[in-house]
Amino acid sequence: MSAITFNNIANSSGITDETISFPKTWCLTQLIKGVLSTCYLGTLSYTPSRCANCGFNNKTVKLIKHGTKLSRITLPKTNNLPTYLFLKKQRFLCKGCKTTFIASTSMVKRNCFISKRVIQTLAAEGQFITSEKDIAFRQSVSTTTVNRALH
Repeated sequence: MSAITFNNIANSSGITDETISFPKTWCLTQLIKGVLSTCYLGTLSYTPSRCANCGFNNKTVKLIKHGTKLSRITLPKTNNLPTYLFLKKQRFLCKGCKTTFIASTSMVKRNCFISKRVIQTLAAEGQFITSEKDIAFRQSVSTTTVNRALH
């Protein structure tokens, strides 16, 4: 992917992780949960330096690519539409401990599907006198997510 295309994607969506690559058709609009949404498509892949489970170095134990896992990550709204990143995360198999692990990104916390930017937006909106239900509706997340972000 050219640097110009990556910069356009980063500027429009806030995705700045350089380990994420995008196909030619990287943005589309579709119905998700009955609501018209903006969807970005990407692939997260890199060569890990060590196993996430046992800690063995990649040079001593062979780490092989072992398929992908599709994740739908919630991003901040764009053009007043809910925005999602459909990210194909690379899975790896460690030949040393015979376990698998998934590539990680700095955009989200481990085992979480809501981006850190959305959490920051929830915290910023929580400074004003507004109900958690209203904040959740505006950001397309659950009220429980808003409660966790604020407390």
